[in-house]
Amino acid sequence: MTSAVTNNVKAAGLIALALAIGAMGIYVADADDAPGAAVIGLLLMIGAVVLGVKAARNRLPAWAARTALAVGVLIAAFAAFLIHAAAVTVPLFAQPQVVPSVIDSAPSPQYAAAVERARELVRAAVLEQNLPGVSVAVGAGGTIVWAEGFGWRDVETRTPVTPNTRFNIGTAASVVTAAAAAPLGLTNTGADSAAEWSPEHIGEPEENFPLFTIIRHVVFRPIGLAPAQPLPGDRATFYVPRSDDNPLRGRRLMYMRDLACCAGTMASYSTPSDLVRVGLVNDGSINGELAGGVVMSLMTLPDSGIVVAVLSNIAHANTSALGSKIGDAFARQRC
Repeated sequence: MTSAVTNNVKAAGLIALALAIGAMGIYVADADDAPGAAVIGLLLMIGAVVLGVKAARNRLPAWAARTALAVGVLIAAFAAFLIHAAAVTVPLFAQPQVVPSVIDSAPSPQYAAAVERARELVRAAVLEQNLPGVSVAVGAGGTIVWAEGFGWRDVETRTPVTPNTRFNIGTAASVVTAAAAAPLGLTNTGADSAAEWSPEHIGEPEENFPLFTIIRHVVFRPIGLAPAQPLPGDRATFYVPRSDDNPLRGRRLMYMRDLACCAGTMASYSTPSDLVRVGLVNDGSINGELAGGVVMSLMTLPDSGIVVAVLSNIAHANTSALGSKIGDAFARQRC
């Protein structure tokens, strides 16, 4: 009786692994454009189901069932790692029109054409650079004429960027100081504890044990047992490229020490609209860096009086080039 129960348990385990491996293979094929993964997953699933049925009928030796179960666990673990790697390297958006956006208020007819052109430029940049999120604001004539957020402030939860989303501005904190922000009434500019921007304390001694982190991200979260949550307070989750300085290679969460690079244990933040207000009263341009890469650009076009702020939530975003193109689009509109 005990032997039969044991065999049934082993059979159920093998069949469950078979289904998991097959599903993982299909997921990888869909996410990473690797149809071979689905074929391999299907073959492994069929093999594991056959072994499971044989074990249930007492036709499979105990040593073979144990070996198959151990190998299945290893394959399932490798497939989970492969799924995670595929998920972070696959392009975030397939086409420009699927990049979500949230606008502050409708632009005036005077700038409608420039806004449409700027939207095209932002969406193209999001795809070309594989940026999670971008927020833009433009000022002219002493006031903000356009503010809009694009993409996601948090990739896992797909929480959209809005004009009020707060981005870390890195080295630009030296310009947007508390003394400069107070007279302008900048309510979305300041500094928070870096831990507020990195709840898992990535890269710090108090970070969760790596094995626990891996299990949560590649096992529990996909099946809904530990759902991800966006950062509170409309904060943007920050990322860095997985390798080199190219966001096209995928992303990982930014280390807490990178977020706090410019103010000790604090992380300085702002929104494009607040930065434009600074630019309207103080001529000049500045790029903000985090983790060795640009995350924001504030620029003034002296000839036209246009001020543009572009912020992203991944390091090594080419925000300055995008800001220049947007500024040109608005400058031509004013001519």
